Amino acid sequence: MEKEYTWSYSENDELWQHDTFDSIEDCIADAKENYGIGADDTIAVGIVEPYVVSVDAETILENLEENAYEECGDAAESWIDYKKELIDQLSNRLTECVNQWLKETGNEPHFYKIVGVKTITVE
Repeated sequence: MEKEYTWSYSENDELWQHDTFDSIEDCIADAKENYGIGADDTIAVGIVEPYVVSVDAETILENLEENAYEECGDAAESWIDYKKELIDQLSNRLTECVNQWLKETGNEPHFYKIVGVKTITVE
């Protein structure tokens, strides 16, 4: 998979609002041509990493146990088997189900993480 890049005015910006580009050079060109960034100005450039939805089954099972305990008391304590292979299997199944639901309902993430950020001085 080819890397995509984006840029912002500062590494510390919480929301990076510029498009994504195929190269760092394209980010610099966009900053110069469309946003008045000039020679000796600095911009932050980072690699776009898609957000991947993942469900943690252990957290969900703990919540189920807590709810059961609240309703049924000690009888519900430790009723779920927390073997790692079973938790991993359930996590995978829940992740698949949630991702399918997100797709069907048009709620897939349209945002991303930005990693490998570096400050670049524009020439």
